[in-house]
Amino acid sequence: MVVEIATHARDVARDAQRIIDSVREGVGKAWFAHRLAVEPGADRDAVRVRCAALLRVEKVRTTIEATDADGMFPADLNDWERTVVASELARDGFVAWYRNPGSATPASLRIAYQNDEGDWASLQPDFIVVSRRTDGTLGASIVDPHGDYLADARAKLHALAAFAERFGDRFVRIESVAKVEDGSLRVLDLGDPAVRAEVRAFEGGKVTALYQSEHSRPYL
Repeated sequence: MVVEIATHARDVARDAQRIIDSVREGVGKAWFAHRLAVEPGADRDAVRVRCAALLRVEKVRTTIEATDADGMFPADLNDWERTVVASELARDGFVAWYRNPGSATPASLRIAYQNDEGDWASLQPDFIVVSRRTDGTLGASIVDPHGDYLADARAKLHALAAFAERFGDRFVRIESVAKVEDGSLRVLDLGDPAVRAEVRAFEGGKVTALYQSEHSRPYL
């Protein structure tokens, strides 16, 4: 079966992107980004059109959206992100984890912040973890593996601390995790007012110093 869609040559990329964007929970966008990653050097618009064409096949789209309903979604994690997930899976009361999209999508938890130049941007913490409290209720935690190699690492950490200050009572934990010089993972518990104060006061160039200070603890 061939399906034709009326469009203009100059609007092909726009209309293809609309099809990709229409897939629930940002899955279409994630797949398009994946195809770009595995086809380095390919024409971006050609990849976009191929993705959109496949997503127009009803059976493909139905299968994709049904797999979201089961809570399953592929995630490309680095070594220490996998360590974080494994640690969270082993915690008492663990229920589920969600890989928060790294891009600003309707499915993302986004935290607004100003970078060092004063421009507004958004932080998407890496993981949302759902656990069962001792009273049987469910609660969410933010666990964010934080790379100090990023130019805006300090601004993002400040933003997460400010978010914890304002909304921390709505979460079980809000934690920032980093790999330090000896290769171990350390965590800053941003639910702790003393830790937040140290983060806000920090003016150093590399935030690794915070994770190696007495204000952090081993991530377990």
